[in-house]
Amino acid sequence: MYIPSVYPKENTVDQGSVFKSNRSQAVRLPKAVALPPDVTRVDIIAIGRARLLVPSGESWDTWFDGESVTTDYLVDREQPGDQTREGF
Repeated sequence: MYIPSVYPKENTVDQGSVFKSNRSQAVRLPKAVALPPDVTRVDIIAIGRARLLVPSGESWDTWFDGESVTTDYLVDREQPGDQTREGF
């Protein structure tokens, strides 16, 4: 999964705590990494044991706003020729 601008370029790590709230899990975020006040819902992307929180509806924005893929991306891809098929 390519997530260009979500991770910080510097090597800083903040830790929050995971706790139970009723029958759900919740995460307490430190002030340094708190979501903006206007964010009331998040999309949760599961990547193995990791969870990525993205403001709801903005997960594709980071893709388009981020850095592009490198020029050598898929250069060596072997693509078969076009197929000719019968019409209906």
